[in-house]
Amino acid sequence: MLLEVRNLSLSYGQKKVLKDVSFSLDGGQILCIVGESGSGKTSILLSIMGLIPKNGVLSSSILLEGKELVGLPESEYAKVRGRLIGMVFQEPSLYLDPLFKIKDQILEAYISHFGKKDERRVFEVLKKVGVQDVERILNSYPHQLSGGLRQRICIAIATVCDPILVLADEPTTALDLTVQKKILGLFTNLKEEGKGIILVTHDFGVVAEVADWVLVLKEGEVVEYGSVWDIFDNPKSEYTKSLLSATYLS
Repeated sequence: MLLEVRNLSLSYGQKKVLKDVSFSLDGGQILCIVGESGSGKTSILLSIMGLIPKNGVLSSSILLEGKELVGLPESEYAKVRGRLIGMVFQEPSLYLDPLFKIKDQILEAYISHFGKKDERRVFEVLKKVGVQDVERILNSYPHQLSGGLRQRICIAIATVCDPILVLADEPTTALDLTVQKKILGLFTNLKEEGKGIILVTHDFGVVAEVADWVLVLKEGEVVEYGSVWDIFDNPKSEYTKSLLSATYLS
């Protein structure tokens, strides 16, 4: 098993953000975490990445290829973050540094783990995420690129070190349908390479297109968890049914 999350609970003071969330994922699979805004979806990804704020209290076991991540010293977690687990954050315009060229930002992610430049790897990963005119893009600043291109760059940064697990937080938000379909195709390609993918979304249309497994989250609790076929063909929770209905109506 690539990833096992057991009894994940997270609180900030009296506020419980996650309550006993458990799931697992193997390589070559996509798990979609679905729920309304504020349901705790992003908090699951941040917990896996070891990026919970200091005032958060985390209780869980998070195993990556059998190795416990919870409780790792930051110096050790830093070796996992980016190298074994890559993350695509929700808003690329906030994640990308406006002061640095794209080439420098991708290289920084690589150098931090391997201690050397590898421009061939940068070209390779940009081609893999469907970037054309690579030389021009590498020498561009984020504000010079479209939203779809910025999202491709974020996927390139998340995967330049060839991680085994990729987390993506609402990666198609604010993109038009044509670009969205292409971005989702990139995650399908990563799945076919054998990587495990966790994709956070509120859109069951996205789920239908890429998911193998689905976890439905409401107010920090799992209300349904199963294969994509089970969730669409035989949803057990009224909450899941309401989310599905909203998708069909839209």
